[in-house]
Amino acid sequence: MRSSQEFPRFSAALTRCICPSCGLLLVLLLFLLPFFRPSPVAAQDEGGSEAPPVRSEDWRERTTAHFIILYAAGYEATAEQYAGFVDRIYEEVATIFAHQTSTPITLRLYPTEESYAAVNPLAPDLPGIVAHADFRRREVAVILPVTAQQTPTEVQNNVRHELTHIVAADLSGNRLNTGFQEGIAQYVEEYTPVLERKVATLSRAREQGTLLAWDDFDDRDKVYGKADVSYPQTLSVVAFLIQQYDFAAFRDFLTLSAQSSGYRSALEQAYGKSPADLEAAWRRWLPAYLDEDYRHNALVSYDLSKARQLLDLGRYAEAQTELEQAIDWLQTEEPSSARSEQSAATLAEAQQLLERSKAGQQAENLAIEARTALQHAEYARASQLVALARAAYTTLGDTRQDAILAAYAERAGRGLRAQEYLVQADDMARNLKLPEARTASDAAAAEFAVLGDQVRMDQALSFRRSLDNRQQLIGTVLVALGIMGVLFSLWGRWFLREEEAW
Repeated sequence: MRSSQEFPRFSAALTRCICPSCGLLLVLLLFLLPFFRPSPVAAQDEGGSEAPPVRSEDWRERTTAHFIILYAAGYEATAEQYAGFVDRIYEEVATIFAHQTSTPITLRLYPTEESYAAVNPLAPDLPGIVAHADFRRREVAVILPVTAQQTPTEVQNNVRHELTHIVAADLSGNRLNTGFQEGIAQYVEEYTPVLERKVATLSRAREQGTLLAWDDFDDRDKVYGKADVSYPQTLSVVAFLIQQYDFAAFRDFLTLSAQSSGYRSALEQAYGKSPADLEAAWRRWLPAYLDEDYRHNALVSYDLSKARQLLDLGRYAEAQTELEQAIDWLQTEEPSSARSEQSAATLAEAQQLLERSKAGQQAENLAIEARTALQHAEYARASQLVALARAAYTTLGDTRQDAILAAYAERAGRGLRAQEYLVQADDMARNLKLPEARTASDAAAAEFAVLGDQVRMDQALSFRRSLDNRQQLIGTVLVALGIMGVLFSLWGRWFLREEEAW
């Protein structure tokens, strides 16, 4: 629920109740009555004069991709104004939560506070309410006269806030408590000067010791009965959980709430810490938030810390997925958005980080290809791929793979040396330097054995055996030639006598 004055008058109205039970009944009636279909309401024309009562069938309808906008006669221009931005806000919120709530969503624009009071009889006692959301009926209601003094960003924030209530109810099975519902609905809003006033109120509450305990977030009466403090406080709690951890963990908290007994068990499952520890950590963090950190919104600027962490860990493919989602979300921003300058800077950083993630994956692929080349005994190619991978990782400043690449380079070098030994052995054999050739082939076989290259080790050993056979054959030939020489010598002495000298 949204209030034009951030609920100071709402709080005062609640405290005028006779007793605490009356206050609780008042709040419950406020939230139950909007669930019924509107009865005829009074409309007001553009000039402010009262128009005849508008019957329920007299609501005009303007449809968009995700909304059915209901408005009274004379408010066509206002309906068109809302039609111009509601679908963009739907896509924005859907991207933030990675969840598309079912459509169409009814956006009912009440022309007067009286027309709103006609279906919400308690509204006159709670002045300042701007809008509310009905999860079950998939409806967002806006009271147009209360928005008259709002800026365009604040008007859009009304829809953004209430639509977030519906999405959060979707994800949590409508079991998210009041405090966290209001905290996350505020956190998705774009920055306006209202935030400065919230922070000032929260700072005073901290100094005065009037902050709510997190357990109080379960109590609607406490949250709405002290809205001037509870709203900025719940915003700060959600900011703490998202900015100190990440949005993914908070989304897990939402979905876990659907199956949990309460917010405490859902928090412990999502964050791995007890709610008491988280609350104590939030209180320690709060001074920094009040001083400056409240200006940072992980959804406005898109929190790239997870992507940076993945890159630092060398998990480049996961980083690419995270960054592509960030870029997709950031590119949905309109140039006129109040946060466009910050988003443009974040988009530029995300694109740079995306290039880094792709370069990291290229380096990984080179290292994988080098390993595959080694497995296929392609030593020259492996050596080239290792050199390329080393250069890629050096550019990234990533030294984690240095030892692995050094091992690949050493294996490739041994393979190349073994191959060179075989080439040398073959050259020596051609020049009949058989002993030297045998030594070189033995060295090649030994290197291939260390590398586990059975095929090439067998080739080296086969070459060595061929050298042995060749040497044996040469030895046999030489022996045969020697025997033949002796035989010829004996034959010559026996049969060829010298002629007698006369």
